[in-house]
Amino acid sequence: MITPCFLAMVLAWIEVGLCLLMLSTLDNAARDASRLLRIGSVNEATFKAAICAKASPVIPCDKIVYYVQSGTSFASLSPATSTSAGGLSKTGFNSGSSGSDVILQIGYSKAPLSGMLKGAGFDTDVLLLTTLSFQNEPY
Repeated sequence: MITPCFLAMVLAWIEVGLCLLMLSTLDNAARDASRLLRIGSVNEATFKAAICAKASPVIPCDKIVYYVQSGTSFASLSPATSTSAGGLSKTGFNSGSSGSDVILQIGYSKAPLSGMLKGAGFDTDVLLLTTLSFQNEPY
């Protein structure tokens, strides 16, 4: 009687710990990639390579999605939202120019690890999302 409950709790702890590790990895990758955007020394290919370099040991690079939008003010920027399938509602890359306001979102859609957790109502993918907003340096 106690063993199934204990096992479910341990699996849930492992799942939460793995999600936190992956989210921390995404945060670090976003922070490092945003530095490249701020100084204007990046295009879409090098941006994706920079993200993959930081995230690849923990997160598969082909499953990472991103949305980079720039504008003249933060009020004009609209972030992507999550979809019911666990993805981003929009993707794309527009790094802007010198002094532009930028919003950067990087996401990873993670499937639940355990069948026990799927049975407990966690049957859809979870979107791990990190969002940064910043102003490009004058270059």
